[in-house]
Amino acid sequence: MPSLPPAESETINVFNHETQSTHTMSMEDYLTGVVAAEMPAAFEEDALKAQAVAARTYTMYKQSSTDHEADVCTDHTHCQAYLTEEQMRTNWGDAYDFYLDKIKACVHDTQGEILTYNNEPILAVFHSMGGGQTQNSGDVWGSQLPYLVSVPSPGEDAATNYHSTLTVPFEEFTKTVKASYPDAEIGSYLDVSVPTLSESGHVKSVLIGKVTVTGTEIRRMFNLRSTKFSLDFSDGNVTFNVTGYGHGVGMSQYGANAMAKEGKTYKEILSHYYQGAILTE
Repeated sequence: MPSLPPAESETINVFNHETQSTHTMSMEDYLTGVVAAEMPAAFEEDALKAQAVAARTYTMYKQSSTDHEADVCTDHTHCQAYLTEEQMRTNWGDAYDFYLDKIKACVHDTQGEILTYNNEPILAVFHSMGGGQTQNSGDVWGSQLPYLVSVPSPGEDAATNYHSTLTVPFEEFTKTVKASYPDAEIGSYLDVSVPTLSESGHVKSVLIGKVTVTGTEIRRMFNLRSTKFSLDFSDGNVTFNVTGYGHGVGMSQYGANAMAKEGKTYKEILSHYYQGAILTE
């Protein structure tokens, strides 16, 4: 069994993808910037604490990988988002001091805490809202991790844009699909099958013109907020009715906030969304 890495590094090298420069900072300062970027500062303290632990764990997980010259980067598509002090001041205005102190306290109160499985930091991914049910990692990325399983995520519907729609002309729909799948034979909406769904209700795949297209690919092609969508065809248009926001795996941030509002602690939130993972100091 591999040994557990230190729960908290004194300093961390962070590559800022916007400035193309690397900065050395304390783990606590880095996580403050991450939590500020990844979760609304107005959220409940226990939701912010859960985010801090997830972000610290994800950082430790990333540090053990070999695809960085620095420990982590600020590109949210590769690592985690990050806000500088200047960006926080711009975002929060007069509430800057209040929100900064709030987030710093949540990071400090969870100092050194990470989630582990088999004595290793877990892949502590998170997303905005799962559409009422999070996804199995295997349904999204093909590799099923034991702690990233589908769980209920109630309370997310209080979020703005929990439901969203996108309508495109059928001709544009066809053109977009064929740009990525030129072998698709699309003559009418009858060539688009009813989506195959995962147990969480997200689209696993759709048969389009005799070609199987994954829900993740459809989301990418049409820039949808999530893979939990239905398709409607009318008046020569295709309408995507979408629920939730994000890949749907791991912790739902709006779900975490809903749990915190009900009095759940950050430890209870983490144990719910990362099944079987152990909170380690």
